[in-house]
Amino acid sequence: MRVYIKEENGKYLLLNAVSNEKISEFSDVAEAVKYALDNGYQLPLRSVDGEFVTDKKGNPVYIDEKGILELADGTLLEGCRLCPRCGWIAYWEEVLDEDKEPRECFVCPHCGYVFECTPEIEDIGEGD
Repeated sequence: MRVYIKEENGKYLLLNAVSNEKISEFSDVAEAVKYALDNGYQLPLRSVDGEFVTDKKGNPVYIDEKGILELADGTLLEGCRLCPRCGWIAYWEEVLDEDKEPRECFVCPHCGYVFECTPEIEDIGEGD
């Protein structure tokens, strides 16, 4: 079962990620994580700084056994990758490079890192 931890009034609630039903309540996040792991629950992906990763709408993000990113209900996250710098979700979007040329890149909203752009800088301006 996929779960997530929500802080509420100084307590940490362990919730079923699909139904939002409360499973248990803890005084700190470490206790909630330990309980989840001890009971075989799947927690959301964690970033490099230890935060639980969410999508742009605030939904917890999980990673399956094949490395595919998805929401708790199994909805696949398309057009995104894990940011190699912070471990958050980076989204595919158009950006302007230093020469004001449009490029498609993965952009991390958490740390601002831009990577895997196309076309590659050295390919811009080449003819067929």
